[in-house]
Amino acid sequence: MLADSVPVRLAFSGLIDRHQAILFDAYGVLVDASGALPGAADAVALLLRREQPFLVVTNDASRAPARASARFTKLGIPVRPEHVLSSGMLIAPALASHEMHGRRVVVLGTGDSADYARQIGAVVVDPDVADPADAVVIADEGGFDTLGTLDDTLSMILAGHARGRTPVLLLANPDLVYPSGGGTFGLTAGSLAGMLERALQLLLGSEAPRFEVLGKPAPRHFETALSMVGTRDAVMLGDTLHTDVAGAHGVGIASAIVLTGVTTDAQAMHAGVHAPTYVLNGLIG
Repeated sequence: MLADSVPVRLAFSGLIDRHQAILFDAYGVLVDASGALPGAADAVALLLRREQPFLVVTNDASRAPARASARFTKLGIPVRPEHVLSSGMLIAPALASHEMHGRRVVVLGTGDSADYARQIGAVVVDPDVADPADAVVIADEGGFDTLGTLDDTLSMILAGHARGRTPVLLLANPDLVYPSGGGTFGLTAGSLAGMLERALQLLLGSEAPRFEVLGKPAPRHFETALSMVGTRDAVMLGDTLHTDVAGAHGVGIASAIVLTGVTTDAQAMHAGVHAPTYVLNGLIG
């Protein structure tokens, strides 16, 4: 989409006739913390009846595909495990690319998040200043004592840097906030990584390491999704300009902001270089 162009307003039923495959964000599009969003179940059921390829492309790295599918199904949304591509699923290949087999990795997140690291034979450990790990993965904001673990992780990274072996830093979920329903919001993993990066910059200056982003808007998340649906004629439906829309632009596919999450109508219509191709009020109709 050209910079400063005006998004097209569409209903979901009109959008799916324009593209071969549909990529859904999860939070703010299909669900929020209070449950399924209006129209989500019917939208997914319609795609299944049409045998139209779709994926839930989510930065939620806290659940394995089977667990994510079970949650969607419990909420009445017929998403199968093969329809889920989470940023957590990119942890194992990213660690493998850094040759982390058999090496020690700190994973901030849930048990499922840690299991992604174990898939390539990494050894999941707690942060330890006396024996710094080889990598740190921030996958989720839950599953650990937040402030205490961040303090320990920061100290460990600094200790590793002082010994000339700074840990590899990976960020599975770069989202800063998530919609928790009823007009309320929560901080997520990207905000935690931002805190650590800012502290490292203050203490190490130009030598401060930065996190390598795995989830949206990183191209690897989108390219993996496009490979799975088997076409580049796809549209990303999300609620966030700087992850869903910017990431879609980065790989040359269409995007849609759904106004049931964090982005307002005014923000979507005046987004400039991050303007979506389409704007949808929701998934009904």
